[in-house]
This record gives sequence, structure tokens and C-alpha cells, in this order.
Amino acid sequence: WEMFLSGAMAAMNLMIAANALGYGTNMISNWYSDVAEGRAILGLSPQERVIGFVHIGSYQGPAPERPRPD
Repeated sequence: WEMFLSGAMAAMNLMIAANALGYGTNMISNWYSDVAEGRAILGLSPQERVIGFVHIGSYQGPAPERPRPD
């Protein structure tokens, strides 16, 4: 768990730093990095895990809300 949580904290700090520089950020967790086909596409070895993907970019105006599951 320690390595998993360390990765999440690194992602959070990356997002905070990018926000401080005026960029928008979004972290998306995923299901496909835990299925065989997705793991092969990403080139993951059996012991590697993906916490999520951090998206960083510029934007104008407020970020649009997206539909979320209940």
C-alpha cells in the first residue's frame, strides 16, 4: 500500500503545482489497466500498477461538469 499511496500523493502534488502555474488538471482512474488487453497495450509487467492518468492543459472559462454515476 505504501508505494500505491506514494504514487497517488505524487500525482496530487503534480496537479497542485500545475494548478499554481495556471493550468487545469484532471485525474482519471481506469479499469483497463487491470485487464489483460489494457495491460498489454500499456506494456505493464505483472508487478506494475497504474494509479490513474493525470491530464494537464490550459483552458478558458469554467470547466464543464460531466455526467457522474450515482
